[in-house]
Amino acid sequence: MVPVGWAVADGAAAATTRTVAGAAVAAVTTPPMGWASWNTFAAQINYNVIKAQADAMVSSGMKDAGYEYVNIDEGWWQGTRDASGNITVDTAEWPGGMKAIADYIHSKGLKAGIYTDAGRNGCGYYYPTGRPAAPNTGSEGHYDQDFLQFSRWGFDFVKVDWCGGSAEGLNPRTAYQAISDAIDRATAQTGRPMVLSVCDWGVQSPWDWAPGMSTMWRTSGDIIYWGQTASMDRVLANFDSAQHPASQSPGHYNDPDMLVVGMNGFSAAQNRTHLGLWAISGAPLLAGNNLATMSAETRAILTNREVLAVDQDPLGRQGVKVAEDLSGRQVYAKVLSGTGRRAVLLLNRTTSPAAITARWSDLGLTGPASVRNLWAGTDAGTFDGSYTMTVPAREAVLLTVTGSGTTPSASPSPTSGTTSAIKGVGSGRCLDVNGASQANGAQAQIWDCNGQANQRWTPTASGELRVYGNKCLDVNNRGTA
Repeated sequence: MVPVGWAVADGAAAATTRTVAGAAVAAVTTPPMGWASWNTFAAQINYNVIKAQADAMVSSGMKDAGYEYVNIDEGWWQGTRDASGNITVDTAEWPGGMKAIADYIHSKGLKAGIYTDAGRNGCGYYYPTGRPAAPNTGSEGHYDQDFLQFSRWGFDFVKVDWCGGSAEGLNPRTAYQAISDAIDRATAQTGRPMVLSVCDWGVQSPWDWAPGMSTMWRTSGDIIYWGQTASMDRVLANFDSAQHPASQSPGHYNDPDMLVVGMNGFSAAQNRTHLGLWAISGAPLLAGNNLATMSAETRAILTNREVLAVDQDPLGRQGVKVAEDLSGRQVYAKVLSGTGRRAVLLLNRTTSPAAITARWSDLGLTGPASVRNLWAGTDAGTFDGSYTMTVPAREAVLLTVTGSGTTPSASPSPTSGTTSAIKGVGSGRCLDVNGASQANGAQAQIWDCNGQANQRWTPTASGELRVYGNKCLDVNNRGTA
């Protein structure tokens, strides 16, 4: 069902806003920082794999830089339970059971995370990666039992995926509320707070409802799929899909997915751009590379204290786009704690180096302001009114700007719209880019709604519909038939 003559073509990105109700009490007050197993190991994990990563988090200096969660993703459990319904695991892979690995992580001064699915079956059942498909690897029907068991084992974080929930047609808001309530009941018994990571890939706009029940919520599909290499297109698409600043506050965060910093396919400049995008967003920072084998260069990027401070700023704001003088040359700003302090990201989405200007008026600042380049670790100087820098193609520069002014918040660009799915009234299906292609001329079609980036559209004041942050819905060859 392809709308005849419609295709995707180059455009420009837009920021988004969304209004939400008040949020529930959070388990944390700054975006969670840590490491998660999926991007590097997929389902091929065991006690020794996780132990090595916990050791490396400490020895690499990541713990000292603020990383604290060691998160075990899909693959740890093969769906077995005892006669009482309690989860059981293969003790050849997990000697001493899951409590033993949680205890080891805690012995390093770190916190432990675990994974399940909201449905009866987890993602490994539908999409096996490194292990045979195992049924019954979800928590549906066992919410109270499983989350109490996780808490008693000593886990401080739980990621709840949506593969089973999606396959069964569950309602995300209802299911995750039940899970949040189960975690609250578990905490009441054990005294152990647990971060809830909602992972429904942005289905049914979790930024509208998840702040009241969780610490973080995924806003898009995976940043990388098993067997692929890191992609800046995917990084930018996930960054764009996470632009819901009104939903974010201390303890509640839009989640553009785990990091691919240090993974195959990315240069050091791309790694810096990627981490800078997440930092200006105030996003959770969960490294996904192999910490035990990473280069000194990757370690230095992941532990840059000034960049991490932007992400971890206690105000908990999400940076927003405040200017785009020319298509693809964007300025994002984040209000930092203190007076007259801003983090500024100059993002060049184009294929050529470009001069990008940050104006103090767009930042809510007046008078002279000092500029610091966070990746270079150097002071650029003091400037009146604005600062211009040439940014390499498809890269970003992260700055702090300190000046005078009491403006409480930078505002989204006036050309921004709200990123969301576009549903057909009759079919209930969504406008979709065929095959998730990002090539010019890719066909648009009607397809079952899935919350992925190829179904996330942003209307602009000029009448465009944008997808992936830099593509527009286009009439092929300007046809009128």
